[in-house]
Amino acid sequence: MPRLSGSARNRSLPPQKRGNGGIPADLSANLPASLPNGHQTSHPVSKPTSLEQLKAQIQQLEGFGGTLTGTNQQTLPFGVDAIDGHLPGGGLARGALHEVFASDAGIATAFCALLAGRLAKDTKNHAILWCERPWALDAGALYGPALLQFGIDPARVILVRARRDADALWAMEEGLHCGQLAAVVGEITNMSLTDSRRLQLAAEETGVTALMLRPKTDRPAPSAAATRWRLDAVKHAAKQAGPVLGQANDNEAMFQTSSGLNTARWYAELFRCRGGTSADWMMEWNDETGNFSVAAEICDRPPVPSAARLAG
Repeated sequence: MPRLSGSARNRSLPPQKRGNGGIPADLSANLPASLPNGHQTSHPVSKPTSLEQLKAQIQQLEGFGGTLTGTNQQTLPFGVDAIDGHLPGGGLARGALHEVFASDAGIATAFCALLAGRLAKDTKNHAILWCERPWALDAGALYGPALLQFGIDPARVILVRARRDADALWAMEEGLHCGQLAAVVGEITNMSLTDSRRLQLAAEETGVTALMLRPKTDRPAPSAAATRWRLDAVKHAAKQAGPVLGQANDNEAMFQTSSGLNTARWYAELFRCRGGTSADWMMEWNDETGNFSVAAEICDRPPVPSAARLAG
């Protein structure tokens, strides 16, 4: 399939200096109602009366605040049971920070654009703040018309081009505090735990979802994000009726990247999920229906010999 980066990004930009910054944030915790020796604490906590209340209390202790508790629980489902079953509440938590690591800028851009487009469609606020740093992802600038295929109206995109990580983080936090946006998307190279905590708290406060695009790394630093994803490209199998003359009959020859238009696919790994479980899938997106699905695995088998084919 063609690289998605060719449609979502249209030109490259010169390298720039990188930076980072952040301010510490206060943390809160709930104390138990009583101590082992029978003394009472000054911060009593009501005892859960059901499994749902216990889950809500655990999610609050993990740092979700009131976003995922009680009737305020809001999620963005993928529409696939195999994926939503691993996410707390049956979908991607709204009003939270989500990180996406990808080696290809086009893959990360398309994935986040799809999620941001769905968020804009499901809320009354259709505007999206996109803090762009092409130098962070080693990619070109966003191509507005291509965002239409992901359900985003380019006229509704507020584009901020930042030179440093600190500037992009500041713009994201200000956008989250605004509360009049469907989603905030940022392209960041480096982010501290304090920075991620500030974004998570700002998202909880207003209910605006934050999506973070970052270069792929095998050992990312700790983060307060609700979910963290790794994305890789998927090569499509070239369809052939049999061995090609003058070409080796092996996996490399028989399964090459197809040059035609195909369904967009990602190898998606959910390697961290608060309140959920980690897993990985080969995800598929249909541009006609706008729906996600889990792609079926293709059997790696040799072509059927001509003598074994059915006659007639």
